[in-house]
Amino acid sequence: MKKHTKKRSAKVVVAALADYRKRELTTEEIAFKHGVSTASLTVWAKKAALPSRNRGRRRQDMPTARQQEIIRLASIYKYDQVGARFGMHKQSVHRIIKRWRDWALPQTPPFAPGDVIVWRSRIFTVLDANRQTGTLRDEYGKIFKIFPWNGGRYPKKIGVNPKYVRFSGHYFWPVPLPSLAKASFSYPASM
Repeated sequence: MKKHTKKRSAKVVVAALADYRKRELTTEEIAFKHGVSTASLTVWAKKAALPSRNRGRRRQDMPTARQQEIIRLASIYKYDQVGARFGMHKQSVHRIIKRWRDWALPQTPPFAPGDVIVWRSRIFTVLDANRQTGTLRDEYGKIFKIFPWNGGRYPKKIGVNPKYVRFSGHYFWPVPLPSLAKASFSYPASM
């Protein structure tokens, strides 16, 4: 039986191979643009001794919005906590961090010295912090060393105590602010 093949004009073949050489479009897009099948385009490229294209999709230049959020949260929380939030295993989070290591933020502690936090209805001031634990002082002056940030409920930041904020590696002692009780407030006259 004779094979039925449709002859293409040389102009179509030359134009399609020119697009194939540029590598700006996918094989499927080039084939659709010139009205041919992807198989025909590949055969023409092989006959013209052009290098074949790799299989699969193109490599991403930047992470997706979801991956950026995973990267951001992984710099603060443990990988298994981030994975639970996004419905994946901690190994998947690690794979994303490893793939986008140039985008990954340095692993910073969730709180800085001087932050005022609330945990279980108690107010604490952060004296020292790392990624997993910190040293806290409660409102009565009691010091808690190696306080885990993720021990069930996560503490909530409510302010900053300037007495413990570090400035250039040294403790920064600011000038005392005037008391609000001494300040006089005036309200505009009602119209």
